[in-house]
This record gives sequence, structure tokens and C-alpha cells, in this order.
Amino acid sequence: MNRQRQELKAANKQLAEWDAQLNQLHDRNGDFGLKVQIWEQEPKEVRRSRDEILKSVPTVAQFPQPADLLNQLKARGKKSGANLADIEAVLEILENH
Repeated sequence: MNRQRQELKAANKQLAEWDAQLNQLHDRNGDFGLKVQIWEQEPKEVRRSRDEILKSVPTVAQFPQPADLLNQLKARGKKSGANLADIEAVLEILENH
């Protein structure tokens, strides 16, 4: 019985030492498992956000007809020097960018 108690004390002492070493490692290294999980999750969230953004952005801008745009411009300023060719050129520039 005395021998078993000594073995149990020795085992408890060894466990306590291992526990202390584990705590030291954890204090020194932090929780790498949690950091890895976070790092693995970030790209998934970025991809999900990117997909949502791409779905919400129109692929082609819709511009009014040049004549309608010229009429709107002239309605704002009666003495506008722009003509239909100017408006068509501006719309072409916008569509190409």
C-alpha cells in the first residue's frame, strides 16, 4: 500500500510538472490553434464579401440617349453651347472607361 502511494505521488508530481510546462508553452506561444482557425476563416469571409459586392455592382452603366441628355442640359441652361455631337462624344468617352 505504501508503494502504491509513493507511485501515485510520483505520478501526481510528474503530471503537475507537465501541466506547468504546458502552461508555460501556452503563455509563450499563445493559442496557435485559435489563430489558425481565424486565419483559415478570413479568406472565406473575404471571398463571400467579394461575391456579394460583385453581384450588387452593375456590369454596364446605363446612360440616357444623347438627344435626351442634350435636352436635359439645355433645360438647365438655355444658353448651353453643347450640341448633339458633343453629347455623343462625352457618352462614348464614359462608356469606354
